[in-house]
Amino acid sequence: MKRFTCWLLTVALTVSLLALPASAVEFSDIQGHWAQTSMEQVAQWGLFSGNQNGEFLPNNTMTRGMFVAVLERTAKLLGVYQAPANPVPFDDVKETDYFASASTWAREVGLVTGVGNNQLAPNTPISRQQMCAMMARFLEKCVGMDLTSQQQSTFLDQSAISSYAVPSVASCVALGLIQGYSVPGGMEFRPYNSATRAAVAVVLERLVNLIQKQSGETEQPGETEQPGETEQPGGAGGAGGAGGAGDVETPQGPTQQEKEDEAKMASYLQIMLDNYRNSTYLPTTDQAVQDCMSILMDAISDALAQRQNGQFLDRDFIREQYADEIDQLKTQYDQLTKDQLNQINNAIVKLGDTEEIYFVMDYFGVSIGN
Repeated sequence: MKRFTCWLLTVALTVSLLALPASAVEFSDIQGHWAQTSMEQVAQWGLFSGNQNGEFLPNNTMTRGMFVAVLERTAKLLGVYQAPANPVPFDDVKETDYFASASTWAREVGLVTGVGNNQLAPNTPISRQQMCAMMARFLEKCVGMDLTSQQQSTFLDQSAISSYAVPSVASCVALGLIQGYSVPGGMEFRPYNSATRAAVAVVLERLVNLIQKQSGETEQPGETEQPGETEQPGGAGGAGGAGGAGDVETPQGPTQQEKEDEAKMASYLQIMLDNYRNSTYLPTTDQAVQDCMSILMDAISDALAQRQNGQFLDRDFIREQYADEIDQLKTQYDQLTKDQLNQINNAIVKLGDTEEIYFVMDYFGVSIGN
């Protein structure tokens, strides 16, 4: 309670910063994006920054290193940051890495412990359940919120959520930080799905707004440790837990969830390929646009053919197998005119629904479009 009360006073000093208009920050690649306002706002707060070309890169995958970095910035923004007294670095984090200080801070605070063998796996895409685990720990350990009263979620894929993340997912969903996916028969959480920079911008904006709202309340429960925080095996890299016991890498070979994701990916690829082949819009676009789309769809067609021959389409295989095509696509995309960019974006959205498109783009490691 004492920490929380002191924190309220600190937050009062940051209100003017939090109230700054999001429009003060502009990026060249987010106009018309569904998360544009959130991306502008978190950039205004200093939680995210663009690249040297003035791009936010909204569809790039968020990594574990990126996420601990933005959490550290969030702690500093809200006045709850405490520099590590006894920093212990991870073996796979260099002193020159931009997330180096954040990783030692997050480790000492108890937001992460790594994935075993003193590894953070900073370049591994962060999953939705890992984000929830880190955010819940942030609220508990840095802010002093009591999350033990949150009810368990009832997603259709509830059993797929790793045991260490179940309480955290329930808390983050109940607090409105993250949502599920609407499907026939109910909602799915999809715990192993990775997140884009745009999606994380939305989640972080909600997190800051939630904490700011809490700062205006006169009474809050004191700090309570959330049970079951130690991460267990499962998933692609752990978010880390306070205790560190059992925090190990997933055994080799695809898990059941990975098999399900691969099957879902294959179905999405087939939908996109069918829509591409039946498109009446694409032939009306400029040749440069058609050439870009052809590169991507040729890769998709080849991937489906390899799957029919027994190849398991995991992310590592896809990104290694089609690295040249992906680089070629990015190069040609960067040369498109503004009108051609609009054409290719219109062509892409006609290939499937938003969830399907983002899933495929993330799987291939492609970040084009706004």
